[in-house]
Amino acid sequence: MTAPTLWIIESTYLKSGDELAEVTPRHRAWLDQHYVSGVFLTSGRKVDGSGGVLLAQAGSQAQLEAIFQDDPFVQEGCSTYRYTAFTPVKRGRQLALDGVTLVE
Repeated sequence: MTAPTLWIIESTYLKSGDELAEVTPRHRAWLDQHYVSGVFLTSGRKVDGSGGVLLAQAGSQAQLEAIFQDDPFVQEGCSTYRYTAFTPVKRGRQLALDGVTLVE
């Protein structure tokens, strides 16, 4: 079985404070849709508060860019995204990924 392509998606906030807070509930609802679909694996804010990081499983950057067009953070000009693809070769037991070697 072939290992999946995973993506580290890094956001940079373009707005702050009240402007982000107003859009955040809609952004989180949008995230939930893609957790349910299986594309998004985990996400959260950067410790320094400058943006966020998301781990996703997708076949192409084009697929992700299409998904992110509907992100309220994109639509409201709150964030930009950078996409980095990688092929995992090892994993811990906490993450289930078909085709990736489990290290115990």
